[in-house]
Amino acid sequence: MSIALQTRKRLSPEQSRAAAVAAARQLLRDEGVAAVTLKSVAAKVGRTHANLLHHFGSVAGLHRALAEDIAHTVSASITDAIGKRRRGEASARDVVDAMFDAFDAERVGELIGWIALTRQREALEPVIETIRTIVEDFRSAGDPRPMDRVTLGLVLMAIGDSLAGEEVAGASGLGREAVREDAVGLIKGIAGEG
Repeated sequence: MSIALQTRKRLSPEQSRAAAVAAARQLLRDEGVAAVTLKSVAAKVGRTHANLLHHFGSVAGLHRALAEDIAHTVSASITDAIGKRRRGEASARDVVDAMFDAFDAERVGELIGWIALTRQREALEPVIETIRTIVEDFRSAGDPRPMDRVTLGLVLMAIGDSLAGEEVAGASGLGREAVREDAVGLIKGIAGEG
């Protein structure tokens, strides 16, 4: 799938940013976070490096916009699964699967690791805000269980799994599903379910 734009088409600043973020997201999925550079994104959308600098200020600005875009997708997926769980339409495993699948499909662990290792911590704010919103939602719903601890554990497990889950599970002699089963156990143990 190509996101390249015709170079002669004039785009609004919002359209240019959106096209660049979509291209960055595709590069992240296809080639990994190291491929998400201003130069590679500019080439993908048929714009110049200078044009992307104008819109994002730096590669850190691009990474932050990418993190924000991904955070919205991941948040929607997790929030939907939590809503279904509250209505009795989903199991704890369904919530775990939604979180782990979203983190894995969007390569969230890789993006977070890259941002942290390159000391662009401000680019993590959209992801942090998503986690904060999930915890606050539990509190505002009057849930007395320690869902802050559950969320902390699940997010860290999902990040680790999206980074190196297959390799670590293999080295442990376990299937990749083992960490998801443990995540369900975390929910049941900390939240006092079942």
